[in-house]
Amino acid sequence: MVSTTSGETGRFRKAEELLAEGVRNKAYTAGVILAARGEDIVFHAAAGEAQLSSVFDVASLTKPLVASLFFVLAQEGKVAPEDRLSEVFPFGQPGASAAGIRFLHLLSHTSGLPAYKPFFEGIRAAEEKEGKRLWGTSDAHDRIMDAILNLPLDGVPGAACVYSDPGFILLGRALELIAFQPLDRLLHRLLAEPLGMRDTAYLPLSGLSECETGRLVSTGHSDVRRREKQGDVDDENAAAMGGVAGHAGVFSTAYDLFLFAREILRARRGEGRVFTRSAVLRMTTKVPEMPGCPRTPGWDTPTRTEGKESQAGSRFPEGSFGHLGYTGCSIWIDPSREAVVALLTNRIFYGKQNEGLKSLRPMLHDAIMEELFP
Repeated sequence: MVSTTSGETGRFRKAEELLAEGVRNKAYTAGVILAARGEDIVFHAAAGEAQLSSVFDVASLTKPLVASLFFVLAQEGKVAPEDRLSEVFPFGQPGASAAGIRFLHLLSHTSGLPAYKPFFEGIRAAEEKEGKRLWGTSDAHDRIMDAILNLPLDGVPGAACVYSDPGFILLGRALELIAFQPLDRLLHRLLAEPLGMRDTAYLPLSGLSECETGRLVSTGHSDVRRREKQGDVDDENAAAMGGVAGHAGVFSTAYDLFLFAREILRARRGEGRVFTRSAVLRMTTKVPEMPGCPRTPGWDTPTRTEGKESQAGSRFPEGSFGHLGYTGCSIWIDPSREAVVALLTNRIFYGKQNEGLKSLRPMLHDAIMEELFP
């Protein structure tokens, strides 16, 4: 284990021990955790095969980053949450309920679109039928977009909160059309570059030197692609689309996610470099139109139900927000006390059904918050 702490030695010992325990118990092979309060990192540790600077596939942490791109473009007057998606896309069924989808519905997972569809299977089937390579090409990307635009809705937009990958795939593509720029370049231009997030990007193999690729953490073997995923996105739909999509595909480090969270906290004080205060407050506040919906326009909030503990643990108060990533990554932010905890792991290295992190992650968060706020 490698770790750095500020303050007295051993202050976060319990969290260090829990992080190492996850490796021993095969919850993951690599883990990095970072805790910050205000402007300062107070704890940063790595376990197993990870270094502090390891680059992880952060999976659905892509979503709050893409939501942030939306709000930057909204600040520029190029789009608004209330705008209809049909102003950007020609839906396959004119006049159908899909025509009522607004950007706010996509951002808050209230669009009525289904949670998930294995679009990559259609790409593999088309390759066999047509006898040509499609995977990862612009042709495959366009076919998946067409499939999403022709999906029947599971419900009326705004009627229910259902976490939806297709919704964020649509959002990402819409931002490209609005900004006249690919999503990977938008991420770099609007967020990564101005915030100094040098290791946050889609398609990391294209940006890292050969000697730096060892920082990329493997997420195991893909049965679909028949190879190891180290620097290749885990999500098969994103991979089929070429590695750049609105729902998944971004790689990052714990430190870069701290820089991102710090900008959000600064903007809430009116001191943001990228975000305005009003944009960040809207992005991180629960959607009022859907009572009981745990989502904000781009983020999740700690939810506790009977017999089920929040993955944020028990010490993030009302008003906190964050997000999980399928690969074993998460970030949680308490804006009232300006606390940030980022946890990056590769829990799916041992298989997608590996749930060893599920019970460990709340304990890690609680261990950190207990030290920050005794």
